[in-house]
Amino acid sequence: MIANPAQTTRHHLANQAAPDFSLIRKICACGNASTAKQLSQHGKCAACALAAIRDAIMPGDFAKLQHMLGAVKQYPKSKWGWRNYYAAGGGQTHEAMQRLVVAGLATAGRAANEMTYFHATRLGCKAAGLDGAGIKRAMEDES
Repeated sequence: MIANPAQTTRHHLANQAAPDFSLIRKICACGNASTAKQLSQHGKCAACALAAIRDAIMPGDFAKLQHMLGAVKQYPKSKWGWRNYYAAGGGQTHEAMQRLVVAGLATAGRAANEMTYFHATRLGCKAAGLDGAGIKRAMEDES
């Protein structure tokens, strides 16, 4: 493969545009390594941020998020993200979905037959434990 000088120059300039400190590895309060940029922006590593989100919602809500994404024990982890919807009627189910929307883990979709369809966001996929391929699968219909 022949090197493209223009592309090499663009990569070099892009690397210099980022602050020097942003890629330096730092240690979070939990003991996990994270980038300085992550710690300066959020005050904690990504794992701690997801744990805080999980703690902010009710346990039953988290189970609904996992069900929404097919991220349950009956399916192998390699298949998680095969679906990305939850049809909620009125009452407690709808309230649980609204809490997920407020937490940024889901969005409300179309309403049909007195039910509203909810879809997980990328953050919701990460919180439910999906890997990169699972997130891609879950987001295919959303783009």
